[in-house]
Formats: sequence, C-alpha cells, structure tokens
Amino acid sequence: MQPTAARTSNRVERRLDGLRAHPTVGGPVRFYFRRREQLLYLAVGGWNTVFGYGVWALLQYVLGEHLHYLVVVVLSWPFAVLNAYLGYRYIVFRSRGPVLKELPRFSLIYLATLLVNLALLPVALRVLPFNIYVIQALFTAVVVVSSYLGHKYYSFGGARHRDASESPRYDPSLAKRD
Repeated sequence: MQPTAARTSNRVERRLDGLRAHPTVGGPVRFYFRRREQLLYLAVGGWNTVFGYGVWALLQYVLGEHLHYLVVVVLSWPFAVLNAYLGYRYIVFRSRGPVLKELPRFSLIYLATLLVNLALLPVALRVLPFNIYVIQALFTAVVVVSSYLGHKYYSFGGARHRDASESPRYDPSLAKRD
C-alpha cells in the first residue's frame, strides 16, 4: 500500500499529511482529509455565493431602473456559472474530464436553479417582508447547498474523471488512530 503522503496532490496537502499524528492539530487535519471535498465545496461555494451575488447586485444597481429584475437575474447567470465551474472543476472535484462535456452538464444543474429562481423570486417579493437584495442573497446561499450532489454525481461524474492519485485522501489504515 502506498504511503498517504504519496497520494496527496499538492504541496499544502503533503505538509498537512505530515501533521496527522500531531497531538494538537492532528484531529482537525484528519477531519480535513476525511471531508476534504465537502470542506472545499463549502469554501468555493462561499466564494461563488459572494461572487454571483456581487455580479447580480452590481447589475441590479446599474440596470435595475432600465431592465426588469428577472432580466437582470438572467444576465448575471452566465458570469456566476462560469466562475462556479472553474472553482468546482479545479479546486473541489479536480476533474480531468473534457470541458465540452462537463460544462454543459454543470450548466444544466444551474439552469434548473435559474428556472426555480425566476419562478419563485416574484412570489417571494410579494409574500416576504424583505427587499430584492435580501431575497436573492437567501436564494443564492440555498443553491450552494442544494447543488453539491448534482455536481458530484452528474456534472463531474464522481470519480470517473479523476486520476488514481486524485482519489479521496483518507487512508482507511489510519482509521483506528482517528
């Protein structure tokens, strides 16, 4: 069996791997390696939320008086999707699959959320006591959480496109020490 450090893919993870047995930081390091994908998904999803919301809010502020708010949502969508795709492809799932196959699949997940957003935003504006900025922020945060499984198993196809060296970092032989 390969040593764990040989299976990690970048310099930071190789250094972290050496800290698994450390009495103070070993627990969090082992947790990171067990939940690496989920933790990175939340971090990248947080960035995507800030970025996507920022693009939408800027366009809403600049174009809101001239365009209907649903048109602004549609205009901001491609920027948010492309940013999210790059982060999830290269940082979270480390996919090696063909972009021309993955990007449309990835976009389909977000197209579903766009359609739900377009349907629910007018209703939410009438029913909820919040302004459009608060409602859109709430919706954007929900998208991060709800899209994980779609991206993991559909957009990037799970482990199908990863190299053997890109397999999960958790070493079952270390389970007794965790």
